[in-house]
Amino acid sequence: MPSPHPVSAKIKHVFVLMLENRSFDHMFGKSGIAGIEVAQSSHKNDHLGTAIPFGSGAPEQMAADPAHEFESVVEQLGGPGAAFPPGGPYPAIKNTGFAANFHKVFKNPPSPGAASVAAVMQAINPAVQTPALLKLAKNFAICDRWHASLPGATWPNRFFVLGASSAGLDHSPNAIDIAIWEAQLGNFKFANGSIYDRLGKSKCRLYQDKSGPLSGKIPQVAAIKNVNFGDVRPLAGFEADLAKSYPFGYTFIEPAYGNILNNSYRGGSSQHPLDGLASGDRLVAKIYNAIRNSSLWDQSLLVITFDEHGGFYDHVPPPAAIPPGDAFNPKHNKHGFDFSTYGVRVPAVVVSPWIKAGTIDHTLYDHSSVPAALTRLFGKEPLTKRDRHANDFLALVTGPLRSDCPQSVSGPPVPPEGTALTQAGVAEAPVPEGELIEEGSQLPGFVFVARKAQRQKQTKVKGIAPTQLKPLPKTTADAQRYLESILPTLLPKK
Repeated sequence: MPSPHPVSAKIKHVFVLMLENRSFDHMFGKSGIAGIEVAQSSHKNDHLGTAIPFGSGAPEQMAADPAHEFESVVEQLGGPGAAFPPGGPYPAIKNTGFAANFHKVFKNPPSPGAASVAAVMQAINPAVQTPALLKLAKNFAICDRWHASLPGATWPNRFFVLGASSAGLDHSPNAIDIAIWEAQLGNFKFANGSIYDRLGKSKCRLYQDKSGPLSGKIPQVAAIKNVNFGDVRPLAGFEADLAKSYPFGYTFIEPAYGNILNNSYRGGSSQHPLDGLASGDRLVAKIYNAIRNSSLWDQSLLVITFDEHGGFYDHVPPPAAIPPGDAFNPKHNKHGFDFSTYGVRVPAVVVSPWIKAGTIDHTLYDHSSVPAALTRLFGKEPLTKRDRHANDFLALVTGPLRSDCPQSVSGPPVPPEGTALTQAGVAEAPVPEGELIEEGSQLPGFVFVARKAQRQKQTKVKGIAPTQLKPLPKTTADAQRYLESILPTLLPKK
């Protein structure tokens, strides 16, 4: 058994918040932070013969969701028309196809003009749009070489932070994947277990922001074996929990995902491009402020990162990666991808009173750096080859203990009721009858988590076998009816 890392004398509690779908250049390219690697106006993508440069002016809320499934990322990185040969090498990476791919998949309207396409080439104004995250980046450490774990979608990337692997999954879960998981008694399984298995559930705490629409209150972490829906606590109790005895070495926090039923994601706090940035930045502030003003602060480290780039431009080519090397069901590996290439660069900020203010970290990380740091910190064996060889962020803990850390940070103000971006009380939008769940939709994965919770509850209360559950919904309307019927029975009573 490895010995605990020397940093364990200082850090007893690691907190991780994973938000959604933003690239590093998009979030910090116009931050004004000196010393970070960001795109310049000379970095361009072509759109119908017009060169669109990287620039400022990204909107708070996108009119359409930039694509980020495996096939689209291949084109974004390899250039217009690039394709991945199953089982073959990843195409040459040039980061030249973001604008063309957005034009290709944009549905509202079908043929966007250059002004619309330019949005994926633009950076936000963090001083206005994400002031809490910007303040933390300036006062602690910003990592400008943190990559998604694979060039693909949300679910497999989130699995890497949980198990240093996606068990071969290289796409958003579909009916085939769900059938496999449900045959495994309703569990997504890592061959070598998850970080919760490695650390022990008694040493881990899970939270989710439970605000907004009903369908957005489903935690993705509850898909994995040995983690149940009820294990994920409402974030509303986070601050109060920190004020009590808190023996947990690792705390993972998920945002609210908003209205997943019609793919609007509105009303969440994940910073999904269709939902906007403000509520997610207020979530960042809430978490930091709770930890900062607790008795745990002097022994804490907080990581804020994003699952993947969400289709937004980044100029840094993803480097080669070490495959996890664990066993998996080949049916999960839709594209024949061997996980030897990282995904697009994403934002990452590391916070601790033991980190020097204004630290710029150029170390190569991916989401496997989280389980790598945790297993080393607490003296446990790694999960896969990926986290065994991954860099961790423990070297940022250099000391001495600071007394000048911000007492609090603030996100953007809550907009007045009735405005387009008001987050409170957002209702589920109705979906058309007969509308099939699209390939690449996040909905099947969330439905699976709810069905797993239903199965566990029925087995415990009534002894109903898993095979007695109804078939997986095929239409969005059926999924809505199912979630609206089951989620109120699963969520904590107010």
